Amino acid sequence: MKRKDKREHDRVYMEIAVAMTAGLLDATVEDVTGDGRSARTVLARQVAMYVAAVGFGMSYSRVGAALGRDRSTVAHAIRIIEDRREDPAFDEWLNALELTAAAAPVLR
Repeated sequence: MKRKDKREHDRVYMEIAVAMTAGLLDATVEDVTGDGRSARTVLARQVAMYVAAVGFGMSYSRVGAALGRDRSTVAHAIRIIEDRREDPAFDEWLNALELTAAAAPVLR
């Protein structure tokens, strides 16, 4: 796949991850993709990064590029979400999101 095509696919994966998490966490897509700092927005952004990396198999660098963030920001977000998985209810919810993303009929 050409680099331009890969970037376009990454952008689509990120849009799906952001839309899913924004909708489920009652945040706006604009806040999640922007610089919103409310707890709900930050959580939605972190979960979107996690879903893109784990559910869609994107590297941290690709997630960061698709969301306009640095790779280290993505790594930090994923560590935060992994720590939250200690909560069984959150873990179950996140597992459902991962499975949904992994099952999406998106070209790889």
